[in-house]
Amino acid sequence: MIRISGGRIEIRVPKIPRPFPPSVYATTVWPFVFYEPQVWNDECVQRHERYHWIDQIRWLVIPWLIVYFVLSIKYGGGRAHPFEKPAYAIQDDCNVTSPKRAPKS
Repeated sequence: MIRISGGRIEIRVPKIPRPFPPSVYATTVWPFVFYEPQVWNDECVQRHERYHWIDQIRWLVIPWLIVYFVLSIKYGGGRAHPFEKPAYAIQDDCNVTSPKRAPKS
């Protein structure tokens, strides 16, 4: 399934492939955002990925990807990663403030 929203090409995939770890359910590689089915309609995950989408535009994509992967050596790809911290802050705020979240399907 594909949807286009705000210039983003969002694609539902059965599984985010390697090199991403199994704990990754969504990822952005501009202009695409890939979601596994369980987070396809999750507004808070969408906000997280949309942050990355905009950030990659600001960095001109390739430099963003290079710096992201270099920093991943030290920080990993989770919440400790400097590029993930603001995205997770947006996602966490959404999880707290959204009284009605879309089902994960």
